[in-house]
Amino acid sequence: MKVATLIRAGMLALATAAAPVAHAADMKTIAISTIVEVPSLMDGKQGIIDALADRGYIEGESLQIEYQNANGSMPTQQQIAKKFVGNAPDVIVPITTPTAQAMVASTKDIPIVFVMVTDPLKAKLIERYEQPGANVTGVSDAAPIGQQLNLMLEFLPDMKTVGFVYNPGLDNALAALAVLKEEAEKRNLTVVESAAPTTNEVILATKKLIGKVDAVYVPDDTTVVAAMEAIVKIGWDVKMPIFSGETSGVERGAAASVGLNYYAVGRLAGDMVADVLDGKPVGTIDAVIAKDLNDKFETLINKSSAEKMGLTVPQSTLDAATKIFE
Repeated sequence: MKVATLIRAGMLALATAAAPVAHAADMKTIAISTIVEVPSLMDGKQGIIDALADRGYIEGESLQIEYQNANGSMPTQQQIAKKFVGNAPDVIVPITTPTAQAMVASTKDIPIVFVMVTDPLKAKLIERYEQPGANVTGVSDAAPIGQQLNLMLEFLPDMKTVGFVYNPGLDNALAALAVLKEEAEKRNLTVVESAAPTTNEVILATKKLIGKVDAVYVPDDTTVVAAMEAIVKIGWDVKMPIFSGETSGVERGAAASVGLNYYAVGRLAGDMVADVLDGKPVGTIDAVIAKDLNDKFETLINKSSAEKMGLTVPQSTLDAATKIFE
């Protein structure tokens, strides 16, 4: 009798121990990384996670997420890419162009869904948007630069010159510069470039524009955006208006921006990741440009910061704003 009881107890213990293993086998895994943490990128990351949850992939229940931040270091980013490939997740989700380039260079087998990449063609992540093939697709967050220049002209109707602080080593910054020059020419504006290859050089690059431009446009460039507060401080000190290419820069002190909701951009990528987890081949999922899917952009204004830069915010601009920081 005691032997039978022990056998039953042993079988129950084995069954109980086996249950988590079966659950782990059903668990999907994704690996997310970014070159640097700034508010817009973290908004996008949350959008990815929330979209996955809405599709039934809930972190800790049916989904395991590994997240790594490279803290602005490309060598670190490359190490993270190797680590991810070694762990063999179901999907790799790189946030930003340099992160995506590191991941794509590291594997041709694991599905990759990128997000917050300005120009994936120029960055050589994909060869085409429709049916990109291979193991890569994703979402471009190319800014509506024409609309952003129009917003700047609302503040500064006589504006003739626009400063552009950027890291010339980033493909997304070069892509933004090309579009900015094209859109500026349509409006009889001149773009004055000031290069900052590292975040430590951003302050000097911004100061070089003092007296040479009517306003400064800060693109969605991770190197430059990391120093947004320092750029804004220069704008206050010398009454040089600072505008942001990404909307989260406004809360950090830029005078204004019109652009994408980065949480919504992340959700687009999250749905793509869910499609892959559902079994759809990643190369058959069209890559998309977020701004082409939604022409209703957010307009954000930092009224107090704009005034410190010597700007008067037009009432019509305030009336049309999505959000105003006083």
